[in-house]
Amino acid sequence: MSGHIPWNKVDLPLKALRSIWISTTRPDGRPHAVPVWFVWDGTSIYFITSRDIQKAKNLARQPWTVVHAGDGDDVIILEGPVEIVTDQAELDRVDVAYHDKYVDPHSGARDTVFHENCDLYRVNVKHVMTWEYGVVGTRTDWKF
Repeated sequence: MSGHIPWNKVDLPLKALRSIWISTTRPDGRPHAVPVWFVWDGTSIYFITSRDIQKAKNLARQPWTVVHAGDGDDVIILEGPVEIVTDQAELDRVDVAYHDKYVDPHSGARDTVFHENCDLYRVNVKHVMTWEYGVVGTRTDWKF
C-alpha cells in the first residue's frame, strides 16, 4: 500500500453502493463501460450479466476489467481479471448477499443471481486505487 487513505474508505462505500461501473474491452479495442448491480465481499466484486450482451462477449475475449465507483471526487477504482463463478457454494453465498441487497422498495421482491441465460462473474481484484475530493495527491494504492 502507498498513500494514507485507510482501507475502510474503500471497503465501506463498496458495501453500501447500489451500482458500480464495469469497463471492458471490445474485440476491436474500443472501451465499453456500463453500470451494474454488484456484491463486494471485501476482496472481490461479483456481478451478473446475460451471456448474449456486449459485456459478456468482451469478457469472453479479454477477461480483465476496470471497475469504478462512479464518483469523480472520492475515487475508488479496482482492477483485475474476471471469471465466471461455477462453484455452487460460492454461487449460493453471493446469491444470499445479492438477495439481501437488491429489494424492490414497492413490492418487497428480492433479486437473485440465478437468472436464465446469465452468469455470475467474479472480479479477482489485483489493484485498488483511491483518492479523495478530486485531489490525486491523496492517492492510495493497494496491490493484491
